[in-house]
Amino acid sequence: MDNTDDSVQKFRDTWIFVIVLLFVHSLLLGYAAACHSPTALEPPLLAAGVSHWELGRYELYRVNPHLVRMVAAIPVMLVGCETNWTRFVDGPRTRPEYSIGSQFIEINGERSLWLMTLARWACIPFSLIGGLYCFFWSRELYRRDTAGLIAVTLWCFDPIILGNAELITNDVAAASFGLVAGYYFWHWLKSPTWMHSIIVAFTLALAILAKTTWLFLFGLYPIMAILWFGIKYRKHEQLKKRFDIIGTQILLMFFIVLWIINAFYGFDGSFDEYGSYSFVSKKFAVIDNKNPPLASLPVPLPRQFLIGLDTQISDFEHFGQMSYLAGQWQDRGWWSYYVYGLLVKETHGIQILLLLAVLTAVFWKKARISFDEIILILLALSVIFIVSSQVAFNTHFRYVIPFVGLTFVFIGRVVLLMEQKIMGKMIVPVLIFLSIISSLLNYPHLLAYFNELSGGTKNGYKHLLHSAIDWGQDLRYLKKWLDSRPEIHLDGLAYHGGFEPSAIGITCPKPPIDHNSEMGAAKTNLTEVGPLPGWYALSTNSLYGHDKEYCYFQKLKPIDIVGVTIYIFYITQEDANRIRKELGLPVLNPIESENNTINP
Repeated sequence: MDNTDDSVQKFRDTWIFVIVLLFVHSLLLGYAAACHSPTALEPPLLAAGVSHWELGRYELYRVNPHLVRMVAAIPVMLVGCETNWTRFVDGPRTRPEYSIGSQFIEINGERSLWLMTLARWACIPFSLIGGLYCFFWSRELYRRDTAGLIAVTLWCFDPIILGNAELITNDVAAASFGLVAGYYFWHWLKSPTWMHSIIVAFTLALAILAKTTWLFLFGLYPIMAILWFGIKYRKHEQLKKRFDIIGTQILLMFFIVLWIINAFYGFDGSFDEYGSYSFVSKKFAVIDNKNPPLASLPVPLPRQFLIGLDTQISDFEHFGQMSYLAGQWQDRGWWSYYVYGLLVKETHGIQILLLLAVLTAVFWKKARISFDEIILILLALSVIFIVSSQVAFNTHFRYVIPFVGLTFVFIGRVVLLMEQKIMGKMIVPVLIFLSIISSLLNYPHLLAYFNELSGGTKNGYKHLLHSAIDWGQDLRYLKKWLDSRPEIHLDGLAYHGGFEPSAIGITCPKPPIDHNSEMGAAKTNLTEVGPLPGWYALSTNSLYGHDKEYCYFQKLKPIDIVGVTIYIFYITQEDANRIRKELGLPVLNPIESENNTINP
């Protein structure tokens, strides 16, 4: 009886701990979501989600399925919003969602900040699912509740997860449903029943509808099944007996996945003839689909789903933006981009825990890697390989988030170290605690988090730019800063976002550009190029961007930093003329600078 009571109490305590963790995680996400302004991608995503509900069409933002953005749009539809679809156009390579998203913020004005907050809150459950399945998978994999608690704790306080889960972007939802899909596929491998195969199909469909990155599982699942059952049924007679059933179940999985995807699109354009498509990407256009017999073949996918894939691939082929890594710019990406990003953006506590998990798996005889873990490792390595192989450009570190979630499950194996080594009992909790502290000390600005050895957030620009640090999230902080200082009027603002700042009440021109930039060189009146006296606000990407339009600000020390990514500068006439002399520009006389000088 005592043993039963102890088990019940342990079960209750474990679940109380998990629920508390997820509740705190929700509070952290909810507050951060209300603090930050819409990032560059969120206005088009929200506008697209509203269009799906209001118009029943799926063209906007079709490069990824519409599951996440439709969920985000639900509370916005309930409270009501202003819409205008006059910019809605459709055609090859068209991406009208960016213009429509900017217009959505413009016509809803400052209320759009509240609408975006509601949309973000609606997406918090996606992250809770990820935390819960980190717990489930790690607990079952290592047969200890503590392993699951380690995994869910890391998920709930990880800066990469927290920084992205507060947004309505697809990445955390994709990581969560990828965990769910992998967890149930592992269950199917251990017990390949028909019910398990149906569950695998449903969860795989959810993962793909969260983000098309998971389409590679169509190829990986059969490979892992062959490896698993080939080793499990080593005798040829056993394998042959099971092969028919297992093969049929895999086919059933893929059939159900395709059906769910088509159903989610309302079977819009499903089974259209292959010849009816006009592909724009090189990978799709390499096959001539206009001549028989290919032209008449039905395509078992929704039309907008396939066009979206084609458009996404085309965008990768013709991206046209420079990539940045560790102070270097180039017109292509790097294989090492995401690994480097994990080295500078993941907490040191988690990095050491992952290293300990790897070392115990490889070298410790008492805790060598198990066959069950191979499935998890193959899945994680496949994700990091696929995202790293996309070297056409590197601007979004967030693509690696599905890998991060899988590593938390694997890190749960350090519980074996805690049980066998006295040092393990001390080191593991300390590392988890230090990881949490590092994250919370930078909260709520975790989208721009960089760890201590990288120099912290203030030096993050030396390692990564774009959405890894500055995605326009601090514009709301700038508005509060200006509202508290009514005597200050900005003479220029340059920020990296998806809408005009005037939509939320910040009205000012862009700063004067640098004469040595491409646009500045075209200016004939040198008194119009910077620097000029006045108050200016520049975000990190604008200050350190490849076009160098505002690089002369790097010669100045900001008087304040708003949020963590917007720098406030006050340029006096003396400052302006000093830098203009260094740049070989004519100095300003009092008449030329009169309108730009404002006393601090």
